[in-house]
Amino acid sequence: MPGRRFWIIAASLSLTVAAMAAEPARKASAPLPGQPNIEADSYASEEGGKVVVATNAQLRSNDSFLSAKKLRLDYRTGVIVAEGEVTYATKSLRILGAKVTIDPRADVIEATDVRFGRSPVYFTAESLRIVKGDRQIKGVRVWNNEPSAAGMHLRIDEASYVEKEDHLSLRSATAYAAGVPLFNLPYYGQQGLDFPYEIMLNTGSEDKQGRFLRSTILTRVSPSLSVGGLLDYYSTSGILVGPALRFDNTRTPGAGTIWKGRMQSGWIDDQATPVADLFGRLPDSQRAFLTGEINGRTQDGVEIAGNVFAQTDPDVLRYFRPMLIGQAGNPQLNLEVVRPLDGGYLSASLTAKADNYQDVVQRLPEFRYDLPTTIPGADGWSRRAFLSVGYFTERPSAELPLASFQAATLSADTWSAARVDGYYGFSRSLVAGDWLTFRPVAGVRTTAWSDGLNGEGAATKVIGQAGFDVEGLFTGTWSADAPAWHIDGIRHSVRPLFQYRVMPGADREVGVVPMTQRAVSVSVLEELDLADRLDAASTTDRQAMRFGLRNTVETRDAVLGSRELLRADLFTDWRQGPTDAETGRTDLLGSLSFSPASWVTITSAARVPNGGGAARESLQSIALNSGDFWRTSFSWVELNQATQARQLVWDGRVRLNSVYSLVSGLNYDARLDQTTLLWAGLIQRIGNSWELEYGVNKRMDPINRGISSLGFHLRVRLFKF
Repeated sequence: MPGRRFWIIAASLSLTVAAMAAEPARKASAPLPGQPNIEADSYASEEGGKVVVATNAQLRSNDSFLSAKKLRLDYRTGVIVAEGEVTYATKSLRILGAKVTIDPRADVIEATDVRFGRSPVYFTAESLRIVKGDRQIKGVRVWNNEPSAAGMHLRIDEASYVEKEDHLSLRSATAYAAGVPLFNLPYYGQQGLDFPYEIMLNTGSEDKQGRFLRSTILTRVSPSLSVGGLLDYYSTSGILVGPALRFDNTRTPGAGTIWKGRMQSGWIDDQATPVADLFGRLPDSQRAFLTGEINGRTQDGVEIAGNVFAQTDPDVLRYFRPMLIGQAGNPQLNLEVVRPLDGGYLSASLTAKADNYQDVVQRLPEFRYDLPTTIPGADGWSRRAFLSVGYFTERPSAELPLASFQAATLSADTWSAARVDGYYGFSRSLVAGDWLTFRPVAGVRTTAWSDGLNGEGAATKVIGQAGFDVEGLFTGTWSADAPAWHIDGIRHSVRPLFQYRVMPGADREVGVVPMTQRAVSVSVLEELDLADRLDAASTTDRQAMRFGLRNTVETRDAVLGSRELLRADLFTDWRQGPTDAETGRTDLLGSLSFSPASWVTITSAARVPNGGGAARESLQSIALNSGDFWRTSFSWVELNQATQARQLVWDGRVRLNSVYSLVSGLNYDARLDQTTLLWAGLIQRIGNSWELEYGVNKRMDPINRGISSLGFHLRVRLFKF
């Protein structure tokens, strides 16, 4: 069904015809001078000059264009009839038809064998009739790409739209794929012209849940809000149900505060035999999950961001909605509100447990003001500061039971404390030509806790900071020309980096005050500057140094200006901790990226322990692409620290044309000598609004108690139609 823009354009054509009807009749043998913007091979006069007929005629008016083999204009009634290969086009719409009749005085437009739209979505209809704004179309078909019986299309026997009531109704709507009818909807009605549904289906078989059919359906109840729910059937486990919604007013005219949000939730009375979870516990039959996020921004710059993920046991999402795992993160509730204030940012944040097993340091809440590094003042110095006030608490969990809790937190049991944390520092950048930057840094951080660990009273920790950053830049350029590799000149940049910090007082209160934030990442080096440290309690380095070297080789690029051919980085730290065991060089982090041509990129990254030996982490990958046609990548991942892993990951995508794309991938676990995930699918796009994805996947998880599943999925998104 055409959108409102189409009907407005059609009405504009009527106004053009009405203006033409006021012109007097002229001789038919030559172009009529009173007739605006009409060109034709020949003209003829009928009925005493009251009717003009033009052959192979074209009519132009503003941004519209009308052409036909025959145009017949009756000046008495203003009716225009276009016959034979009729074309009507504007900047945003094209209509083709066998015959179009327009009566502007009666406000009636009739057309037969019409076709309208632009690639890749076309509409065809046996007849179209518009009477005073009310539309009626018979034999409508919605085509993907050029009309073809072998393609995906939708046939509607009759469609009508009543403008006064803003109501659209369809009779006998049938979807076809390759000429085969998929389903028929005898009748459908809705308010407005936008198709308001989003449908996602997934079917297959799980080892423990049995055969399943998963479905998510959202209904648009307003231009910004879609509501619906989840309805799944599992032959062994039973039925899962739950609400879902999505809100997005970013394209709503006149919206004050911009909001984007989503939520999905599911509940099931699981009839399958329970299996112990990762912590050795048997889940209850009543199982549920909730996941969602929200983002907002007011007109005066206040930003709101939050997410929630809660589940009754660690496996409910993995068993019943595995596709949501990548979106969920760690089970907890987070909310943050940030407002610009006097050159800085005032924020309020909340972090809370949303389950009964996850380890979370709860922030209930924290208020903070950050003053980022300022522009140098008249004295040449820049300032940076922050001040926060918050209440924090942490308790043992299934993930971190009491013995492990004591080792990680140094607390014998649950701890709670109010905390005031502040920093003030200054720095100055000194530049020597284009090749050297020297920045001295100084500051102090003061943190006070209302309660210490294990019955200790209030405590305060004061840490000073002094140091500097030195960064060099050395470049060289060479003439080089390799058209086959798209290389036009070479530029090599070397950036050596050295940072030093001395922090008196950092080793005070160790084991006495609680750590409100603990470093959990093992893939990157810890923050060096005192102002960037996660928590004063976990900051124990009396001295710290960082050594780094960045290498970049680039060439000219006609589109981007420059293209990176080679990137090689090396970084390591030396830290002096409170004891000899915590003093020394850290791991060496190295990364290499090589892209000799725009269609290939080879990367390698490793974390090598101090003293040598096998890498704690390594990642090798090669990515190939041919622009918009196809792309594929192979990655080899090895972990030898917190988690042991050796895996090969492959994924690929081939764009068959503007509509269809093939996607596929696999995960292979070398430690188990087994493929753990294999999937393939076909993505079909219909215009800018429809997307269909069909696929099959085989998931094997021998580590997680032998879970295996075979799935087929169909994902349909219908935003407009």
